[in-house]
Amino acid sequence: MPALVSGRKVRIAFIGAGGNARSHMRSVHRRGDAEVVAICDTSAKALSDAAERIPEMAAVPQFTDYRRLIAEARPDGAIISIPHTLHYEVAAYALENGVSVEVEKPMTCNPGDARKLMALRDRTGLVLSVGYQRHYQGVWRWVRQHVASGTYGPVHFVEAWQCQNWGGGGWRGVPELSGGGQLNDSGSHLCDIMLWASGVRPSEVFAFQENRGLAVDRISAIAFRFPDAGVGTMGIIGESTRGMDEGMQFWCRDARVRVDGIDSTVRVTLYTPDGTGHPVDTSEVPDYPVDKDGNFVRCLLGADEPQVPAECGLAVAAFTEAVYRSVRTHAPAEVDW
Repeated sequence: MPALVSGRKVRIAFIGAGGNARSHMRSVHRRGDAEVVAICDTSAKALSDAAERIPEMAAVPQFTDYRRLIAEARPDGAIISIPHTLHYEVAAYALENGVSVEVEKPMTCNPGDARKLMALRDRTGLVLSVGYQRHYQGVWRWVRQHVASGTYGPVHFVEAWQCQNWGGGGWRGVPELSGGGQLNDSGSHLCDIMLWASGVRPSEVFAFQENRGLAVDRISAIAFRFPDAGVGTMGIIGESTRGMDEGMQFWCRDARVRVDGIDSTVRVTLYTPDGTGHPVDTSEVPDYPVDKDGNFVRCLLGADEPQVPAECGLAVAAFTEAVYRSVRTHAPAEVDW
């Protein structure tokens, strides 16, 4: 894509200074082609903690109003790590004022807002990417390369699940800020990678959820169908003694691809028509050369393309919104693509 910055370092601002944002700060600070020029948070403690835990951030200007940050710091790009329901408002303001955006998941809490952000991206020519880090992992790039591309024929069944002891702490347990429970939080990663790696686009979902004493969903059971006679299931289990873990399977015409584990523990098994399981060496597809923050910076320099474009954020928003609509109406819900 065309360069938006040339001849100098990319100026990056952080809107949101909590724990998630700090890993982004470290990532950007390590780069020689970017600099952190401002940090914003409505919490004074979050700002002070960021400066204390990352000494390099201590001298960076701090703001409590993102509008003032954009006006005074004049960043090229903003990395947004704030409560989910605030993503659209802040990302839209940044794009409208000439600032490219990397927004943490979920990009928005409904597909309508996702489309509005995409329209702003297209009108301004700025970068809009989403913080789904699995797209950068070689193992998942292998799965997409072989499942979504149809190496083993079309997909006709998908199974995906995630478990963890998810307690809905802090703002994540407040519906007005989180937009939903585990499905909209860590479950958002599962939705994204299932859709991206398989290439399926569910047309209809039917779902049940249990809050288990929280104000937001903690357990989800989801069934969905997709074109060409495909169906699938997804389970989100937020009350688990097993700890954080995931699994996914894709039944294709000529093989079954099974993915187990999370992050560095992910392993793939290919089942051939005779039922034999073959461990797959996914090293043939290496990790992407940079992480999501590096990709964002390189896009601004015109040296890369977004590896998680806003279209992925729209896909997750459309799927997730249909799930919540099905739960509310006790009926199947069409996905608003």
